[in-house]
Amino acid sequence: MWSDTDPAGIVWFGVFCRYFEHAEEDLYRRLGSDRTALLHRLRVFMPRTAMTAGFRSPAKLGDDIAVGVGIAEITDRRIGFAFDIHERGSGRLICDASYRIACVDATTFAPRAFPEEIISLLSPALVGPTGQTTHQASRTRG
Repeated sequence: MWSDTDPAGIVWFGVFCRYFEHAEEDLYRRLGSDRTALLHRLRVFMPRTAMTAGFRSPAKLGDDIAVGVGIAEITDRRIGFAFDIHERGSGRLICDASYRIACVDATTFAPRAFPEEIISLLSPALVGPTGQTTHQASRTRG
């Protein structure tokens, strides 16, 4: 989208966070749950606590991109998501990234362990030892 790019037609780095959020949302759906409804029912929130990104090549206006997502780590107090963005067709790596989420009580915002239902839901999306994401969760145009 034009509004997502700088004057040179390169996708602005902040837009990638939206791509990651959409991929995470898609992952929950592919695994059989609506994330918003799940969090509401379990009375928890999942704030992001850390993020890293490596921009390997520019995404340009009109590029057809695929966003891969997987789970890099799961503990009772932390879940790490891994992302990669490639240009469809050429496979050119545009970005690889990760972020960690924590779990807090929806009323008190006190840290807490993740409900077992969330851990069980996301476990099938654990990435292999190569770190390659396993789900093409979202496809869009840059």
